[in-house]
Formats: sequence, structure tokens, C-alpha cells
Amino acid sequence: RFPGPDEVSGFHIFEKMHAPRPLHPLSADLVSMKLAIGFTKAQDEYDCPTVATGIMANNYFYLGLNPHPDAGVIEDRMTRYRGFLERVVPLVGQRWTDNWLPMIRERNEAERDLDYSGMSDETIFARYFDMCRWMEEMWYVHGHINFALINGTELSDFYDEVMSPEDPTESYQILQGYHTRPVDAAHGLWKLSRVVKSSPSLRTLFETTTPAELKEALGNTAEGREFLAKLDEYLYDFGWRSDAVFDLADVTWRENPTIPLGNISRFVPMGDEDDPMVAFNNSVKRREERTAAIRERLAGDTEKLATFERLLGVSKYAYPLTEDHAFYIDQMGVALFRRYIRVLGERLAARGCLETGDDIFFLRDRDVRDAMANDTDHRALVVERKAHHEACAKVVPAQSLGHPPVPPKPGDFIDPFVDSLATRLLGVKPPSEGEQDENIIDGVAGSPGSYTGVARVVRSLEEAGNLLDGEIMVCEMTLPPWVPMFAIAGAVVADVGGIMSHCAIVAREFGVPAVVGSVDGTTRIETGQTITVDGTKGNVYLDGRTV
Repeated sequence: RFPGPDEVSGFHIFEKMHAPRPLHPLSADLVSMKLAIGFTKAQDEYDCPTVATGIMANNYFYLGLNPHPDAGVIEDRMTRYRGFLERVVPLVGQRWTDNWLPMIRERNEAERDLDYSGMSDETIFARYFDMCRWMEEMWYVHGHINFALINGTELSDFYDEVMSPEDPTESYQILQGYHTRPVDAAHGLWKLSRVVKSSPSLRTLFETTTPAELKEALGNTAEGREFLAKLDEYLYDFGWRSDAVFDLADVTWRENPTIPLGNISRFVPMGDEDDPMVAFNNSVKRREERTAAIRERLAGDTEKLATFERLLGVSKYAYPLTEDHAFYIDQMGVALFRRYIRVLGERLAARGCLETGDDIFFLRDRDVRDAMANDTDHRALVVERKAHHEACAKVVPAQSLGHPPVPPKPGDFIDPFVDSLATRLLGVKPPSEGEQDENIIDGVAGSPGSYTGVARVVRSLEEAGNLLDGEIMVCEMTLPPWVPMFAIAGAVVADVGGIMSHCAIVAREFGVPAVVGSVDGTTRIETGQTITVDGTKGNVYLDGRTV
């Protein structure tokens, strides 16, 4: 049972983008709830009237961005909030480049190379508190980065006002085509696929072996071992990632390279025109064309042209931040925390607190602290938690908890922070009114164009390995590890996300039609079904009609 609307304070949405499956208890305490704390701490520094809160219901994570509970605090903060938005938010991108990124990279690189094997239990236990503080610190930085989205939305809105494009995604193309670490990650896989393509023996091996069996098969030949060495170099830089974000129990690419090997296998038969760098360079070209067009339109209006140049100058950080922060914080930061937690689990198992090291994921924060302090035997508790976790995985989570906010009236203040984060990134929108056509899914226009083809529903990157060239990928969400799939898909439908979500951004870069924010596309669409994706209007036609 999920809480009813009157049982929850505020409005919370199912955070399907970063936690599409039930979270293990320790992940709920140390990742998702730390996120709410870090976000709110950052928002307070802007005198933001909104508070980030998290709710766990049946092990599913729900995120809320609600007004501060004290009306007096809201009134006081609003006297300064607009000033912070004007003065401080334009500086967020530069602060990331100059301060936060170097700090996070230094910590991540140190954690990546840390050898725990010679440390005593006492040293490992003491490190727990530091790692928890570090996780909260990363979400605090992330909370600042969320405000950078405002810079991008302001530029896009200005572009719409000046250019009045028919394509609702055109104004967002001016934000793209900047170099990011996910671009490097996708191109790195492509380069490995060219190694395979140029070798008859490696190509035969990849064509005749499943991704799950490739690592072992490659280890049986000298050429295969040489390739594995190249793969290890790649995974040292880019293997700290998994399907989603918030669950410490998710196995990373570095631990199990089945997914990257599968991506390489899919790339092997492709021609040079499918190199992800081709899509990236096309995105750069579109950005430059959009920029030149609006400059030409404003050539006779020096005041508006100056406004455009100012918005362009600060918003150039918006898209790289959207991708790079996810690489360093959401993916690598959480994966390195997992690395430590697994070591801690092994130590607790050796002391009789757990049956196996990975059972630590079923403990709560308080249970871990208790075990470290008292050698408490949690084996029976883990059995109960495992049964509950399995039961949660079988239920259909509520899409939201609580009462949705009252729509603003004309003249009401619309918080650009909430608009950028909740609406344009996460894709939160009010339910459609009136009678709905059962053959139409009304989502958000993510990437322009229409495409009719065969759908394949994939709920994980492992399932995405079955995607055939030209099929429509129907997924819950995408994050940077999903980028190679866009080179294969004919179109994309995602349950969650707005026009500034990762899925929409990457689809535009690859020139693939996409509808995001479909809510229930993965349940209403079946694998093998012929559908039409209209990424310009934001509709999916379940009857495959021509548009």
C-alpha cells in the first residue's frame, strides 16, 4: 500500500529517472535522503523559498520540491531571492569549472586508487563517517548545479521570443554541442569497436559470442587479452557507472563489463558514418547555425543583441553541466561509494554481523553504525529485508504522493528554479484533461521528427542489448551510460524526462525523434508493436499511423 494524498505533506513525484527500481535500504539512507539534505542546503544559500524533501514508500524514492513550511520564511526569503537569481546564478557554471570540479575530481581519483586491503577494521569503520559526509557534500554541490539550468531556460525562452520557431525543441539546440565526458565515453567505446572491426579473429569472436561470455572468451587468446587490456584502460576512466544512479547495490561496468562489451559488439558492423563523434559534430554545427541566425535577426537591435550575448555567455555552461555533473557525481561518486561499502560489508561479514559482504545493502544507516560499534548480528534482519525488497519489486509504484500544487494564476510568481528542474528536466506536468484517445500517448516533445517502426521495451541496459538497428527504444529513462543505444535506435520513447532531460538532449544530438515524459510508455507499449513517434508534437501513436 502507498500513502494516500492526505497522508503526505506536500507533493512528491516518483523519481524514476534516477531510481526506477526499489532501492536497497542503505541506498535510501546514504544516497537518496542525503540528496534531499544536500539540495536543500544549497537552495538555502540562494534564499530559495523551495525545500527539497524525500519520501521512501515501499522502497521507492519520491522527491518533493515544495514551499518552505513556514510562510514567514517564504515572505522573508522572497525579498532577496530574485536578487540571488540575477547576481549569483549566472556564476554557477564558472564556480563548477574553477572550484567544485577540481575538488570532486581530486577526491574521486584518490578514492579510485585507494587500497583498502591493508587497512584495519577500525580504520575502515572510521572512514564510514567521512564517506557519508562526502556523499552529502557532493549532493550539496549538485544542489548548486541545479540552478545552472535556469541559465539555459532563459536563453531558450529568449530564442523562442525572437525567432518563433515551429519546432519546440529548436531553441534548446543552441545549448548543445559542447564537449563533455559522456562524449568521450561514447567515442571511447567506438574506438574499441574499430579495433575489433579491423581484426578478423576478434570480429568473429564478437559475432559468435554473447556479451556475457565475451570476457572469458577474450581471455583465451593473446589478441583477446591484448584487447581486454585496452578495455581495462577504458573502464578505469569510464567504468564507474551503472544502469541508474541511486542504488549502491547496482553493479558497475568496471566490475562486470558485459554491457560495454555488448555496446562494442553492436558498434562493430556499423560504418564510420555512425561514429558518435559525427552526431556530436552535427550538434556543434546546429548550435553555430542557430547562434548565427539569431545574431543576424538582432543585428539592428543593439540592446536585445547585448542581452542575447549575455545569456549565451552564461548558458554555455548549462548543457555541459547537465552531462558532466552526472558523470562525476551521480555516476562516479556513487560508484566509488559502493566500492567502499562493499569493503565495509566484507569486514562486517568476517566479524559475523552478516552472512555475505553484499548483505550490507539491506541494512539501514543505524544498523551499520550498530554493527561497527557492537558487532551486532544482523543476519536474521537481512533475511527479512530481502523478502520485503523482493515483494516491493513486484508492485507498481504510485506515480506521485500527496496533492499536486494548485496551478498558478495569471500574474503569480513562477519560480524559475522549480520550472527548470521539475518541468524542463524531470518532465513533471499536470495530467491531461478531458477524454483521451486510447491510441495516443501524450508526452513531451524531446527531439523533432517522426518515425514509424517496431518497438522494443527495455527496462535496463542489459535488456537494451537486445535492441535491433532501427527499432524504437521504449525505456523508463536514460542516463549517460545509455548514449551508445541512440546510435542504434530509430526513435526513443521514455517514461520520464522533460525537454532538458538527458534523453531529449542526446536524441537531439543523434538526430533521433524522441518523446519523453510518456509516464507509462513502457507499460502501454509492447515489444514487437508498430508505433509512430512524433518528437515534434510529443505524441506516440500506438496504432502506427502516418503523421
